[in-house]
Amino acid sequence: MLSADEKKRLERGFAEGEASQRLEGLELGEPYWTIKSRVLDGEITLEQGLEEIAISVRSRTSVVA
Repeated sequence: MLSADEKKRLERGFAEGEASQRLEGLELGEPYWTIKSRVLDGEITLEQGLEEIAISVRSRTSVVA
């Protein structure tokens, strides 16, 4: 379980990343919101969440020849 301070720190970090994405004109898909929720609920670590997000992005952007 995350401490209140750790959860606040993560929430600030997520908010900054989301703002950056919006400034770039990018949309965050449903996998992101689900993974973010799991991190903030303490189900998975931030590192695990980042890896899941990376996998999700790669699977959406890969092109089959």
